[in-house]
Amino acid sequence: MKRESCGVMAPPNWCAPKPSSRMQYRLMRNNRPQHRFITAGLLAIALGGSPCFGDTVWLTNGDRISGEITDISDSTLKIKTSYAATVSLDTSAIQSFSTDSAHKLQIGLKKQTTQIQKNDQQGYVTIDGKSIAIHDLRLSPSTKHWKTTGLLETALDVDNDHDRKEHLHINGELHLESEKWRHELKGEVKRDKEHQRITEDTQEYEYILDYLFSDHWLLRTDSIYREEGATITDQYIYSGLGPGYRLWGDDEDKLDIIVSYDHFWLSSGPLDLTLEAISTTLDYNQYWFDKKLQLFSDIQISHIYHIGVDYIANTSSGLRYYLTDHIHLSFKYDYNKTKYTFGKVKDSSYVLGAGMSL
Repeated sequence: MKRESCGVMAPPNWCAPKPSSRMQYRLMRNNRPQHRFITAGLLAIALGGSPCFGDTVWLTNGDRISGEITDISDSTLKIKTSYAATVSLDTSAIQSFSTDSAHKLQIGLKKQTTQIQKNDQQGYVTIDGKSIAIHDLRLSPSTKHWKTTGLLETALDVDNDHDRKEHLHINGELHLESEKWRHELKGEVKRDKEHQRITEDTQEYEYILDYLFSDHWLLRTDSIYREEGATITDQYIYSGLGPGYRLWGDDEDKLDIIVSYDHFWLSSGPLDLTLEAISTTLDYNQYWFDKKLQLFSDIQISHIYHIGVDYIANTSSGLRYYLTDHIHLSFKYDYNKTKYTFGKVKDSSYVLGAGMSL
């Protein structure tokens, strides 16, 4: 007689009892391929239950956040997650972080593209085998598409005294930037009235185009049109072209120096004058206190090749204090001077106003 067993050696003359129909059903149900559990597992993976891939931030309290790191400043790290949009973290609360791919970074004044690894020391990461403090890092996001920024500022001052003075100032800027190109369009309007009589009526428009050869070298073309005067209209047209070099900075924080060959067209009443010059321009912009305070300055000195005119200096400097990401207070000081052989002409003005940013 054939011995029947359930996977063990059966004693002689022993036959395992055959299961009942109810037991057969239970055995068939328990040994059935677990398609439902496999399907559920696949659904969990599809819905995000799989292990997280991407950049990872470890916090000092033991939490971990995964996603895409979009910005790093001296005090803030921003990471875009799939479940809570963009999360802003204080760098003091970060243990360390890592990236799953190479990022374009700035460490101090040095720029490089590399992958970041986790470091066991709090507040540090590992880059190329070296420990780097997180607050020393800056992220330079890729600008495959156009980056658009801008602002609009205004100031209105009315003195209700016997002179009845009114001062109106409007300033606007639009910036478009890609990997290699940078466009800046600026417009400014000033109008002063006293006893209902216009004492100043000035409008100025400027277009700047930069082509970036590298992280430091650029080629700039700059054009300005200014019209001013209450009774006699004066026109000022400027066009320049020349190379520039970024002394330090990246993205919004910068100090550029540009040397250009320029043409000036001046018109005042019946007088028309054409000048040629070599100009040196310093373009400075920097944010402080986690982008709460912005300092900016644009200084240009043009050495004129014309008998009787020595140089023309145009400066514009100021600051903006951001109440929110889009609302700010502003202070701007302008100083212009033209030095002639027989004398000089200069004017200055300042404006305190408010504005909004894109």
